Order: sequence, then structure tokens, then C-alpha cells
Amino acid sequence: MDIKKTLGKNIKQYRMLKGFSQEKFSELLDISQQTLSQIERGKNFLTSATLEKIPELLDISVYELFMNEEDYTSEDVLSDIQRYLTVLKNQPEKLEFVHKFIKEITFL
Repeated sequence: MDIKKTLGKNIKQYRMLKGFSQEKFSELLDISQQTLSQIERGKNFLTSATLEKIPELLDISVYELFMNEEDYTSEDVLSDIQRYLTVLKNQPEKLEFVHKFIKEITFL
């Protein structure tokens, strides 16, 4: 995967985890929604000024923006799972589904 696609995929993933719509996040970054969409699809790259804003808004490190799946350590995976669970706390039906899924795969 190329760097623009990796970056875009990660921005989208972490943006959604924080509950930002593209519209709201693009406003916070002071870019157009169309530009953000192109960045998230790996069609466009962002400026250094925009890049500097993203980690703070998403509460992540710059490193996490550029990580490929194969770069993940067990610690990274657990950190992501904790983030997912934080989001799921307010979505009981999804939380119940995740609970059943984890229970199933744990006791295979």
C-alpha cells in the first residue's frame, strides 16, 4: 500500500473513532470537505500545516497516522481495542455483538 493510501485510511479510521463527520473534521482542519475526502481516499496528500493538526485533534501520535497493519505490535492492537470499546460504550447493541464475538473466538 502506498503512503497516501495508508495515511488516508488511518485518518478516516481515527476520525470515525472520535465521532467526527467529514464535514466537522474538515472544518477543524480548515480545509474543504472535498479535500479531506481526497486525502482519505489516498488521492491527495495534505500540507504540513494540516498534518500538524491531526494528531492533536484525534488524540493519536504522528506514527499512528503512517502505520501499516503489519507494523502493529500487540500493544498497538490492545490500544486500538481500548479506543473501540470507548466508542462502543454508548452503543449497547454493538457492544453486545462485540462481546458475543469475542466470547466465541476466545473459546473456539
